[in-house]
Amino acid sequence: MEELIERDRNHPSVIMWSVANEPKSTDENAREYFGRVINHTRALDPTRPVTFVIGGSNASLDKAASLADILCINHYFGWYSDPGHVELIQRQLSYDFRQWSSHFRKPIIITEYGADTIAGLHTSPSFIFSEEYQVEFMAAYHRAFDELRTHGILAGEMIWNFADFMTDQQINRVWGNRKGIFTRERQPKVAAHFLRGRYQNLRRVSAKGGVVLVGPEHVQYSYQNEI
Repeated sequence: MEELIERDRNHPSVIMWSVANEPKSTDENAREYFGRVINHTRALDPTRPVTFVIGGSNASLDKAASLADILCINHYFGWYSDPGHVELIQRQLSYDFRQWSSHFRKPIIITEYGADTIAGLHTSPSFIFSEEYQVEFMAAYHRAFDELRTHGILAGEMIWNFADFMTDQQINRVWGNRKGIFTRERQPKVAAHFLRGRYQNLRRVSAKGGVVLVGPEHVQYSYQNEI
């Protein structure tokens, strides 16, 4: 953390420091360890919030979340759990985030959500790894985000991932991690156009807490563009 802060403390895009990604924060020793790391990080830079990214944890069992200024949480409902069942995503995500909110009373940002997608693969009805599924998957998350934002629970959202990237060979990877909304060559998938529409609409939401709903039917894009 000392090297990281020394290098990036004056970078204008750094809004907070994260001390870990998906650690085993349910471990009995997690609170002592993260207490030391987070306090040291705050001493190095008292001007920014400090957090760590939670993944695979549980609000009632987590030992370190209360130490963070902001809760950053990764979720893959509809992908690593219940793959193909986009109808469950809103209910599962809303329930889980309400648990974190009630336990810790802190702002929450979802820092990862995504589905592996093969560019150019289209299915009807949608099926995992298809571009249709990626869009329906994201739309279900967005409905949950809008609901949670209305109740003051969600403070921000970050897609995983910007672009596909290579990994080692695994049976659950199709030539690398394909969760990007862009290909490795930086060509857009349908999801990129969908997400662009959402962000443009979110920008128009009033400071009074209004919520705009954006569904797959609002994507200004035709599959004919790929032919």
